[in-house]
Amino acid sequence: MPVSEEMLRISLLVENYPRKGFHVLAKLMEKNGCGLCITRLHPEYVCSKFDLKNVECYWLSGCKGKQIIQPKSLGQLTRVVKSWLKENKNSVIFLDGLEYLLIWNDMGRIIDALNELDKVLVNSNSNMLICMDPLTLEQKDLNRISSVLKMRNAEEMLDHLSKTQSQQICEVLPVNADQTVEDLLQSKELHVIP
Repeated sequence: MPVSEEMLRISLLVENYPRKGFHVLAKLMEKNGCGLCITRLHPEYVCSKFDLKNVECYWLSGCKGKQIIQPKSLGQLTRVVKSWLKENKNSVIFLDGLEYLLIWNDMGRIIDALNELDKVLVNSNSNMLICMDPLTLEQKDLNRISSVLKMRNAEEMLDHLSKTQSQQICEVLPVNADQTVEDLLQSKELHVIP
């Protein structure tokens, strides 16, 4: 099913490793209250490594257990996000692992799920940041994403998120991060699709 309107609250950050995304999430949580993190990495590792506070973490994994979302179940992922947003307005959702979802689901189903979530995000005045590695995707999937969503560079993404959050993204990037804001704005490797 083709998407008829631009997604308003979902930004896709394309980078080789989601370190910058996790740093932004950690700093946003210091100033913005609470967040939901769905990640391919083990949640205990992520929370410890990036000092995530006020973040509820789910593991995107084929394992079974509590706080785990099966990658082949987009319905489970949307239910978790919707349920969480009912209790947590004006918040941030972070998803690391779009390429992993594509192993188990076709692009059309993923786009439909993101469209559904975008409507819920708008109603709860929340935002979703998705980090993914473009080298793990086939060209046809990259083409499909870019045909459905408008491409933005890093500067436009920072501006977009700063307008939709209560604080400026530039203020929340850590000083000791791998790249400074200036590096992010000049980077040719980062592309964003909101």
